[in-house]
Amino acid sequence: MKRTTLIHSLWGLIALATFGGGFLLASRRAPEAADGSTGSEAGSPLLSPPGLSALPSASAGKKAGEAVADGERLAGLMAGETLTPEQIQSLAKEALSDPNPLTRNLAFSKLLESMTPENVQLVMETLRDGRADGDQWRLFLYAWGAMDGAGAIEHAATLEGDRKTRFLAEALTGWASKDPTAAMAWLDTQEDGDAKNRYLGSLVGGLADHDIGMATDYVYRLSSEGNKEAAGFLETVASEELRKNGTAGATLWAERLPEGALKGAALDQVAGTYVNENPEAAAAWAARFAAADYGPRVIEEVGDEWAERDPRAAVAWLESLDEGAGRSEGLFSAFREWTQRDAMAASEYLAGLPAGPSKDSAVSGFARTLAREDPESAVIWAKTITNEESRVQTLTRAGQAWFRRDPASATQWLQTANLPAEAQQAVINPPRDERGRRR
Repeated sequence: MKRTTLIHSLWGLIALATFGGGFLLASRRAPEAADGSTGSEAGSPLLSPPGLSALPSASAGKKAGEAVADGERLAGLMAGETLTPEQIQSLAKEALSDPNPLTRNLAFSKLLESMTPENVQLVMETLRDGRADGDQWRLFLYAWGAMDGAGAIEHAATLEGDRKTRFLAEALTGWASKDPTAAMAWLDTQEDGDAKNRYLGSLVGGLADHDIGMATDYVYRLSSEGNKEAAGFLETVASEELRKNGTAGATLWAERLPEGALKGAALDQVAGTYVNENPEAAAAWAARFAAADYGPRVIEEVGDEWAERDPRAAVAWLESLDEGAGRSEGLFSAFREWTQRDAMAASEYLAGLPAGPSKDSAVSGFARTLAREDPESAVIWAKTITNEESRVQTLTRAGQAWFRRDPASATQWLQTANLPAEAQQAVINPPRDERGRRR
């Protein structure tokens, strides 16, 4: 998951918790009089829609009166008054340790909402003392950047090394969401390098929060300057466009982009969401781009995602397309997914495909996945690939899987496999993972 997508998900969780908390609180209180007083007793029952009568109290594990008191106190804090240090510490404790998740998120939301340049250091100290988790720290830094970007940058100057880089990367997103001009101006003063590249991703995420058009223009500017990460940045913008305007808005936005690789990256990102909502409509939409240089990427994405749910339907759609890179790449990915779900059904369907480039791709995807469980059968299938380059690559992958399982048998097969010397060496020296083990 992208960092900015995570931030949006977390904000959504807090918003949901705030709504849920407000619902719980409101349902415990009678309509307020003009002076703000209520005529209800503290223990009045929760009025819930049918089927929700078993919802937990506002603080699970507490007595009913204590839970209502907590809820009324939090509701009072939502009025917007400046919090005292004691209130900040109390909110932080509730946000980090209350047994009820709605209460925790409501308190944390209020804590961030109440931050000012004067109390942000105290909030940070209380989060540190309460051992806030990584997601909470990310939200805090986003909120600090949005509330006082210049102040967050000033604090970052007191940090060093990776701590400083991480702090700036998170705070910059919030800053750009509220004051994009200042955030961009600050980033322009930074030296080129890995840190600045990380900040660019954060900046784009914040710009997308602020204005999709501004974020899009900025990414295209980066691309024109030769930035190799621009396609990934535009995927971030596409994710935010999907969140804000849904598939209908995102497809229109992506279609209107200038022709080229960046457009392909955006369409690919949108396609992944579209196909999960309506695979048939997404397939018809993706087929419109089949002739473009980036078309295979979009078609492959739809075929791959659709195959996770209905591989037979996905493969049938891919077969209906004209022969070409999109169809071949789509079948490769679709058969990888299908083989994971039902290798027998995939093999039966595969046997009936007519020979050609598309079948070669399908067999390659099938054999590479089958090799994880049955490398000997995968080798047999790989031998049927007519394209020499694809056949050698697929046999090499299957042979590596076989060698990991049974080196003696794989070595014996290798003696008669007629593979190039380089491929034979690759089989007996499969890639290793971070711990040095063969993968």
